[in-house]
Amino acid sequence: MRFGRVSLGLTALAVAVAGCATPPAQSAPEPEKLTIGGKTVLDGQLLQAQAEEELTFTLNFGFVARTGSKPVDCWFARTNGETEVDSRLWCGPVQVPGTGATADWVPVPLKETKQEDGGARFEVLPPQIPEQGTRSSPVGSLVRSDGKEADPNKEEAASTEAGPDFLAVLPDDKGKSNEELGLTAANDLKVRDDLLSATATGWGTPDSFPDGKTVLKPGPGLQLRVLRLKVERLLSTDPAFDQLPWQGYTPQPSELALELPGRRQQLPADRLPENDTVFVVYTAATGSQGEALALNTIGTKSLEQRVELPTGKPVTDIPGSLRRAASPAKGVDAKQKIEVEGKAGELKVLGVRLGRQRPVKVNGDYQVATASAPDKALLELRISAKGDGFPEAVGGDLTKDLFKVKLPDGSEAPQVGIRYDGGMFPVALVVEVPADVKSVTLELTEGSARLPIVGSTSIKPVDGPVAVPLDF
Repeated sequence: MRFGRVSLGLTALAVAVAGCATPPAQSAPEPEKLTIGGKTVLDGQLLQAQAEEELTFTLNFGFVARTGSKPVDCWFARTNGETEVDSRLWCGPVQVPGTGATADWVPVPLKETKQEDGGARFEVLPPQIPEQGTRSSPVGSLVRSDGKEADPNKEEAASTEAGPDFLAVLPDDKGKSNEELGLTAANDLKVRDDLLSATATGWGTPDSFPDGKTVLKPGPGLQLRVLRLKVERLLSTDPAFDQLPWQGYTPQPSELALELPGRRQQLPADRLPENDTVFVVYTAATGSQGEALALNTIGTKSLEQRVELPTGKPVTDIPGSLRRAASPAKGVDAKQKIEVEGKAGELKVLGVRLGRQRPVKVNGDYQVATASAPDKALLELRISAKGDGFPEAVGGDLTKDLFKVKLPDGSEAPQVGIRYDGGMFPVALVVEVPADVKSVTLELTEGSARLPIVGSTSIKPVDGPVAVPLDF
């Protein structure tokens, strides 16, 4: 489990803003004997109060959210059945933005400062805030210095109150319709790049939302917002990116986030499915506006896109290639008969992708090509050219110039790159086209290529070019 830290400077600043509150007076001897490293903990109540004060600042800055109506308390965690406890206090219950709706806990380390005859004194260090989307749980059963005990793993309450900055990403078992959940369709709310796509299938501000055995309700002055989102992580599902070696860094996963007034909350990649639907449940001040769904493309050709919630209206300039679908709903049926050294075969278009970026192979390495302008798009035609008796030779980079992609006006679309494997023809052609193009034609022209071992090889079409519709 990885943790981020709230900086000492930030905590100190928050303490100063709070008016330099005086810590509680030292209490009477602890009724419950607690030990760390075999040394009795002195002033356990004071340590708990100081840690709770630290958590107040953490909550105010939105690093974690309140969940439930009870105050956030800090507890020692037993590491055996007797007196020994963890060297961290555990504070909660809270919700780490991006996790589920169940309770999370924030560890607060303790540092020994002085050893006395009766035991040891400790000081509270800054809380170890879990990264967004990362759950944290105490190492054992919980105990307060006054002897009060609690089990952090007990069944959740039937109703959970979601406080400010609450954000949960929950799986969708598709067991209930939008109407049953108090949601409406949101067909125009979508955003995509060439590595990730997100399309809303539902949106609403219900009074409550079920999550397993619990029911989420908003806290005072808040509304519950629910976004039902179909997500596809193309970096995982598109085999074009599953290639090695890459020139420089491999493509970086794109990031989805909610832009809310005064804050930005990222949707952790670990909580997003490869190709499925999730619920994004969060809180916002009653009547607030100005929310957006953001998609960040990371890399040398970075791009940020934002669309308004729930209308889907673009808030930023979005390239034309990303305002339309990436591929047709049905497969492509485009074929051309060809001959290689007099042997009959067939050229097929197996698939089509239209976007801003596509992987290409350059000098044996893979890299991402990007369209040259916002009004341009990269069109990938995944092809297969086979026939009985075709030479077995690696020649995709030698035969690529025999393929021509023509635009509706008869001009030739410039070839940006190809991908190839062990065959004599490319497996994918990538050309640059106008972002609003509705069709192209593909043809294999007559010519020859000097293939390894095989030598000069004649290649020619038997029938005319094939039309490839792009009206999706």
